[in-house]
Amino acid sequence: MENSYAKMLRLVILSPIGILGAGFLALGALGIFLYGILIAYRPSLVYQWQSWVYPLIFLSLAAIFIYFSLFSLRKNSLKFLEDVRSEEKKIKNGIMKSFDNSSEFGPNNRDMEILKIIKDSGGYVPVLRQQLIDSPFSIGDGVKSIAKLSLLGYLRIPEEKGMKITITPKGLDAMELPPITFASLVPWDISLMLIRANILYREGNYEKAILEVYNLLERAFKVHLIPTIPDYREKWNESIAKKVGNNEKDVKLYSWNGEKTIASLNALWNFYKKNAALGRKWGELGDMEIKSVEREKALLDEKKMADKIVDVIADTRSRYAHSKPGGKYRKDAYRIIRLAEILIGVLFEDTKEKSFGN
Repeated sequence: MENSYAKMLRLVILSPIGILGAGFLALGALGIFLYGILIAYRPSLVYQWQSWVYPLIFLSLAAIFIYFSLFSLRKNSLKFLEDVRSEEKKIKNGIMKSFDNSSEFGPNNRDMEILKIIKDSGGYVPVLRQQLIDSPFSIGDGVKSIAKLSLLGYLRIPEEKGMKITITPKGLDAMELPPITFASLVPWDISLMLIRANILYREGNYEKAILEVYNLLERAFKVHLIPTIPDYREKWNESIAKKVGNNEKDVKLYSWNGEKTIASLNALWNFYKKNAALGRKWGELGDMEIKSVEREKALLDEKKMADKIVDVIADTRSRYAHSKPGGKYRKDAYRIIRLAEILIGVLFEDTKEKSFGN
């Protein structure tokens, strides 16, 4: 496979200005070569300046044209990164202020494909930009996806004068998994909340990040997942009636009320798991889906993966609601964001599979 440096050299040489530079370079090199051969037989050529000045002129023109080719390539690359930073700021400001009525900010399969292009380009912006031009995606698609991936922590954008985008360990892990985090099946509001949690984490707002993860899972169950169950409202209210008995006040308080339903995350998950007839064997997802969080594999020994993920997120949220455990604060926030990404992706992937089966 052609390495990134070779690709960059090819871009410099094959640009319109670069082709002129390569032509003059060839003429100059040929002139110097012929001059070296002829001078061995005719030493008097040393005093005929025309014989060596013209090749030097050609070489000088070659250097000038190649320099301008490099300058143009760098200028376009810096403009590309400037557009990425601008889009990143636009997304961040929009998400932190309020939800938008559009799904354009939600991660999707296009983002995963562009992540692969970044890896193939070595992260060098000139090569990446050209590969985007040669791909089915536009430069605008690339700018939006790279901005989103950066906000999610899958990429690291270079400083002002840098020219290389770095894929983070989190991004490399994601490429080893099924594209669950970027699945277009995940509703836009849930995707936005996931991005918001990542932004809060990167800004050091770990408590808010933990709360955002908990809230996004609650919303996922109340707004998107439980309503896919046939007669879900009646089934929920029946289960509440069994728990509280004839207490009409409690029945009314805890009955199904859409997003305003009063219920713990564990209660929502247990109800969904019991009534949704999940198509997947959740216990088998451990080895397949959890590669990127090797340190969490111990969580799978005693319970099913999804059960344990919900327990970890709910327990972490409860713990931080009452205390601030200091050093583990950051680690816990990072861990539950990663676990939520896996759980959300699998839940909505499973929902799609069931819809295909109907």
